[in-house]
Amino acid sequence: MVIHFKVRTGNQDPAALATFEDTLAFKNGFRHVEVAPSIGEGHLTSLNMNGDFHANFQSYRLNVPLEVIKEATDEPSDSIYIVFYHLEVPETANIEGHLVDYDQGVNIYVHPINAKLVFPAHTQRNVVCVRIGRSRLEALLGDGHKEYLNELLEQGQPFFIHENLTAGMRGLLMELRVPPAARALQRMFYHVRVLQLVYMLMEQLNKRTFVPNKHSDPDHIARVFQARALLVRDLSAPPTIAGLARSVLMSESQLKLSFREIFGESVYQYFQNVRLEKARELLAENKRTVKEVGYELGFTNIGHFSRLFERAYHVKPKKFQLGVE
Repeated sequence: MVIHFKVRTGNQDPAALATFEDTLAFKNGFRHVEVAPSIGEGHLTSLNMNGDFHANFQSYRLNVPLEVIKEATDEPSDSIYIVFYHLEVPETANIEGHLVDYDQGVNIYVHPINAKLVFPAHTQRNVVCVRIGRSRLEALLGDGHKEYLNELLEQGQPFFIHENLTAGMRGLLMELRVPPAARALQRMFYHVRVLQLVYMLMEQLNKRTFVPNKHSDPDHIARVFQARALLVRDLSAPPTIAGLARSVLMSESQLKLSFREIFGESVYQYFQNVRLEKARELLAENKRTVKEVGYELGFTNIGHFSRLFERAYHVKPKKFQLGVE
């Protein structure tokens, strides 16, 4: 299957719509265009690297709302789709009637499905979309990668998984907001950056030990993402797994299994990691003490909080806040 794109904006500027549709559609060659001033600022870039390896880069802020409609065709394809997204505010995707909110992370999947994405006006989007053939990705990986990736890339198997952005990925997505000054080097710049992003992603996936998700049912995926949204809504008070499961109309065992298949870790591990990442952000602001941050995030034992933080980031929270390694 291949994805076709239709784009709608608040003012329906035909030139602006054509720019978006042509750049998002994974067409051959290299294309770098500025967003039309009539709808905002930023740029869109598309790059075909080797027949079955395409990427597009989106970095823009629009002064009108944007709606992107992804339509899957019946054309044969054995491609893997990888979407890196780092957004100021969550975007809502309507995937075959099921609403899913995204803010930052990486979605990796096959068998593209119909979806409508709605982006509010006046928000910055930093997104890189990759389409790569399974055999091409296997060739890039070479031999010796772990069993998880072998199973993930098994021919003909559907899957949908999600990986959190690493600091390195976020840094690259921010770097891509500014195209290189040397126009003659633009193609190489984007080629190198997408390879870096794919490498960083494979490095993370290579750490996974649980079997990849072998399902691509939109309803099932939407329910698991809804459970994740509820899980991290209040980092000071985690919901119970039983409560989460009831909220998304799944059994506890089904939720625990599917959550780990898609996100690569258990519900508890995911919550704890998000909570520690939030703690790191708050400590970096240097407006609260370690105790205040710990209590704000629901840790009743500050010593336990400090040990968890040190285990995750290899530095005690107070030393991190002071910039001491």
